[in-house]
Amino acid sequence: MKEKKSKKKNGGNVLLTVILVILAICAVYSFFCLAGGRLFYPDFYAAATRVAKIPSMTKGFIPQGATAFEGDTNTVVCGYMQGSGSSRLYVFDEKGRSKEVILQREDGSEYGGHAGGITAAGNYLYISNASKLFVLDREEVMNAREGDIVAFKGHIEVPCRASFCSSDGEYLYVGDFHTDGYETEEDHKIQLADGSYHYALVFAYKLSEDGTFGIATPEKPSFVYSVCDKVQGFAMTGNGNAVLSCSYSLKPSELKIYSVKGGNDLAFSFNGEEIPMMILDSARYVKTVRAPHMSEDAEVRGGKLLICFEGGAKKYGGGLIPFSLFDLYSLDLSKLEE
Repeated sequence: MKEKKSKKKNGGNVLLTVILVILAICAVYSFFCLAGGRLFYPDFYAAATRVAKIPSMTKGFIPQGATAFEGDTNTVVCGYMQGSGSSRLYVFDEKGRSKEVILQREDGSEYGGHAGGITAAGNYLYISNASKLFVLDREEVMNAREGDIVAFKGHIEVPCRASFCSSDGEYLYVGDFHTDGYETEEDHKIQLADGSYHYALVFAYKLSEDGTFGIATPEKPSFVYSVCDKVQGFAMTGNGNAVLSCSYSLKPSELKIYSVKGGNDLAFSFNGEEIPMMILDSARYVKTVRAPHMSEDAEVRGGKLLICFEGGAKKYGGGLIPFSLFDLYSLDLSKLEE
């Protein structure tokens, strides 16, 4: 009997030791993810403030962009669902509380598209995807209740992949994501002064209350920017710079800042007309701020850069990969651009 009790006691000690080791590993891992992120990305975290935790990322929601209406304390995050299911918005109030709004096509059918980016301007919200800007009515979204369905009012065709979009009160910007395997139109290929090439463009459309869905001339952009590969978001800072959110796979993201001061560099031929084009290359480069992996669409509001990350989504491991983020962040531009 004594021998059996001894074996049971030893078995219990082994189990307790295993549990303690597992807990210790989890604690070290959690500390590494929290503290290590600030060690590896000091400039990002020096400027960043957590706005809100994005719901349902471990249940299949994959955030793609964030925005806010000028002067409004609410923020809006858009994204799609892993596998099947309608794409959706989460609208956050100033305390970080959210409501879910389900998206629907103009004809009333389910919209499960890869909602690539979002921007708010005037009376509308715009969602970019599949060479289109899908348009939502501001009041319908903001007045919707938890779980309500809101249908697009219509859409605008644009001459790019429409991987992301942003606005600054004067223009709406929509552009390409390019890397190997994600090709763009042949005329989006622009040779730089050093002989290398850009393969992606960002088109700027003048905003107007009297225009179609708030855009003065949706059939023709006002000007064009030539940008580098792997751009997930593009936003004007208001200080004479543009911030490009660049990421792909698990590599660290880069927030690349370029000057947009001065005249245009070239002209872009669009349907037989010449449109002014600015090339964001080394001649206009300002700085790069490294950030955790999988940064997405970006928006500037009130001197802050709104940005979210898809790295914490279930599709990409649900946060098991170090430095994965689940939150919407606001970055102080005065610190980001210094």
